[in-house]
Amino acid sequence: MKVLYCILDNRFGGPHRLAHSVSLRLREHGIETIFLTGRKTDDVWQPEGTTVFHLRHIQCYRRRHPFVNLMLFCLFLPANVWRIRGIIRSHGIGIVHIDGVTNLVPALAAWSARTPIVWLYNDHLPAVVHRLLLPVVARLSASVIVQGEKLKAHRTRGVAGLEAKTTVLHSCTDPAEFDPARYDSERKGCLKRDLGIPADCAVVGMIGNLNRLKGHAYFIQAAARIKEEVRPVRFVIVGRKLDTAPGYWEQLQRLTTENGLEGDVIYTGFQADVPSLMAIMDVFVLASVLESCPVVVLEAMAMGIPVVATDVGAVSELLANGTAGTIVPIRDPDAIARAVIEDLTGPPQRVRAMTQAARGRVEEVFALDKIADRQKDLYEVVHRRSGRRQPAAPSHSPE
Repeated sequence: MKVLYCILDNRFGGPHRLAHSVSLRLREHGIETIFLTGRKTDDVWQPEGTTVFHLRHIQCYRRRHPFVNLMLFCLFLPANVWRIRGIIRSHGIGIVHIDGVTNLVPALAAWSARTPIVWLYNDHLPAVVHRLLLPVVARLSASVIVQGEKLKAHRTRGVAGLEAKTTVLHSCTDPAEFDPARYDSERKGCLKRDLGIPADCAVVGMIGNLNRLKGHAYFIQAAARIKEEVRPVRFVIVGRKLDTAPGYWEQLQRLTTENGLEGDVIYTGFQADVPSLMAIMDVFVLASVLESCPVVVLEAMAMGIPVVATDVGAVSELLANGTAGTIVPIRDPDAIARAVIEDLTGPPQRVRAMTQAARGRVEEVFALDKIADRQKDLYEVVHRRSGRRQPAAPSHSPE
């Protein structure tokens, strides 16, 4: 079976890392994944050994310059649908997996090519866009994926036929890659020195490209309060500065200065080696105001780091309602600060019990192999229902 996996954004991030990791496991089951992304910038994503196509103007809705974007979308729509339909036919695609409700162009191409659609609803839409697009998703899709039970209840409400098509499939991570046992004290010391962090410093970190929905401003405000109670401490912010949010970087720099944190907050920019950065963190913070099922929380859980996360999307399901991490309200730097301080200064046995529960939960529920197997099963059900003949998986000779 061949799957065309469609992501609107070409800038590498959590959705790309997750989809690519799952695709490598699916390949072991004879399912080959080809990727299609939009092209908002020239920073194209091209993982080794994987075919990726990039198309401009396939996003119908954007918060910045929405009317200009809509005009370009309409102008390029026929050519983009024709090109994607050609990819589906020339590569023998059996399923089109679409990431995001506003990712309409691949859906139209798949529908016209009579190829079944698996549609991942993981984006956050204004109410009017939600009302307009969800009936389209319900009509065109063979199956819809949401990444949490709460998300399913909220996102399928009031849309005829959508709930029956919807499956909950959480994000996942690889516990073998995100394994704290790979990092001894000597290696952690070297990693700290590379960032200019003294060996005796506590490290509080967050990971996410620099856009407002990730809540970096609340993290910085919390950092000022944490610094008053915990010494010495440094705050690490990992993530790419985005061209699409030009004023946000300057806002964060001003906020850092205003809170007296110039020497305490370290902006690393984009970093590919996420496990190494997490290895030096004493507490991981998710300060987002909107998420679906953030992979980075699962990665921190697997690394055995205390997690403080806002109550967004499926976070409460990942953290077992607070058993495997601390859940705080959104837009509340005081709550973030209190939770971080408690993790840094509270009883070690409480933190140890929480992080052990978190690691175990990832291994048992959210491991890459387990979620990839569930995605494979979903693909096979959709493929059978479509009436298409599924080619046999390639045989492998024993070595």
